[in-house]
Amino acid sequence: MVAILLLALFWWALTNVFGVPEYIFPSLSSVAAALWEALLSGRLLDDTRISIIRLLLGAVVGIVSGIALGFLVGLSRTARIAVEPLINAFSGIAGIAWIPLALAWFGTGLAMSTFVIWNGMFFVVFANTILGVSRVPPTYAQAIFTLGGDRREVLRSVILPGALPDILTGVRVGLAFAWRSLIAAELMGSPMGLGQWVNEAATYQRTDRILAGCLTIAVLGVLLEALMVSWIARRTVVRWGTVAVAEERKAR
Repeated sequence: MVAILLLALFWWALTNVFGVPEYIFPSLSSVAAALWEALLSGRLLDDTRISIIRLLLGAVVGIVSGIALGFLVGLSRTARIAVEPLINAFSGIAGIAWIPLALAWFGTGLAMSTFVIWNGMFFVVFANTILGVSRVPPTYAQAIFTLGGDRREVLRSVILPGALPDILTGVRVGLAFAWRSLIAAELMGSPMGLGQWVNEAATYQRTDRILAGCLTIAVLGVLLEALMVSWIARRTVVRWGTVAVAEERKAR
């Protein structure tokens, strides 16, 4: 909260004390008016809804595929060694770099945005799932087998809870990457969405609308992380106590 107040004070000083022109950096009141105008017209809500639907669709595909493949690879030391160079290579490519190829493959439709979001989510979730699975002590699984449990019980009761803190870290980071990649994709070619709204504002040099769009994107990013990842974490790893175990493993 203090940081937000300091940012608002700095913003006010730029326009009211230092006299920065409105066309370069609009005042808070101008940005608020642009937001209110977009709300009244319905454009802001429509673009927000479209962007969130795109994000959720691509994120679900990225999370499910990343966790599933991450478990398969994480359970095999040979597979981990074989896949690690590929993960490092693809993780180093920024999501925005794939957008021109996605446009060539899929055009400007839903498939393009889904691919871009999947790309932003998959490799982070995949890598963190492998990390989480590989860090579960083998003695935990051996204890389940000793008590008469089978492989399915080991996966459900030992490996998944043990790997979940790392998986959620991957989802949290991947969600931020995916959100930025989606906005970039909308800026470059999607017919609607928050990115396209900012792009149209830039075409007409409406800096008030540009900043209004950027603020909306930032707030939604924070809310999505809080509603999706933090909510799941509170009801799983925090309640189960696996957060403390994960932190202890990192400290060693």
